[in-house]
Amino acid sequence: MSAEILHFFRVIDAPNRIRELRKLAGLSQQAVADAICVSKVTVSQLELGKMQLTHEYMRRIAPALGVTPADLLPRSDNPDGLTAEERDLIARLREADDTQRTQLRQLVDVVIPHPSNQDGTRKVA
Repeated sequence: MSAEILHFFRVIDAPNRIRELRKLAGLSQQAVADAICVSKVTVSQLELGKMQLTHEYMRRIAPALGVTPADLLPRSDNPDGLTAEERDLIARLREADDTQRTQLRQLVDVVIPHPSNQDGTRKVA
């Protein structure tokens, strides 16, 4: 009988965010594997960085986790990644009509003045 040594890594050491996002979505490796038509072993190897996370895998995994492909990258590789709250705000902005967008811009300029203008106003091209 041989003993296996289990290797655990900290989230910040992870080669990607698949495991983190999978757990946030409440999905098992098998559920993700079924959704993207691969084996559970493949999902495990992708999470651990034992298999290369190609663009094709990113395109397949992201929808299964309800994220964008770029969200699968480590935060250090994707500093402009959006949070769920930011995505929600953008989605709501996109649904707004012209009047609502103007009101939102005015509100934002008052609440969070743009640093490029000392008087708190910003000229939008």
